[in-house]
Amino acid sequence: MATTTYIPPFETRTRVVIEPERTDAPPRRHVARRRPAGRPEPVPCVGSAEPSLHGSRLTRRGRVVVGLAWLLLVVAGALAFVRPWDGGAAPAGATAVTTVEVRGGDTLWQLATDVAPTADPRETVAAIIELNGLSSAADIRPGDLIEVPAR
Repeated sequence: MATTTYIPPFETRTRVVIEPERTDAPPRRHVARRRPAGRPEPVPCVGSAEPSLHGSRLTRRGRVVVGLAWLLLVVAGALAFVRPWDGGAAPAGATAVTTVEVRGGDTLWQLATDVAPTADPRETVAAIIELNGLSSAADIRPGDLIEVPAR
């Protein structure tokens, strides 16, 4: 089947072009679709949920996941206060202490490394300041008796 194309020229005469049929491409067929005569009315389903302001409903699996997430948060919060991994550590107020006399030239850093050589000196210095109610490291004088944590 050949295609006929009408090409109007700028001249007064008309020109007709007949193109040969293409054999490499399948012919195009237009299928008309019928549209319904009227608009369909929505029909409620038997299992439809009432509309809510809360958004989507959770499936059973979703409720289980949300429940487990809340349980995990509660357990993590409880463990933050109980701290069972501390072993049998004594409370902060029940720390064993030793009394040490300050000599000339001693600093809190030196006292901390002498008392607990394997511990972090910064933590030990902070504990000494807290135990003795010092405002700074300059508050100690030679001959003072200060309490240091026993480790």
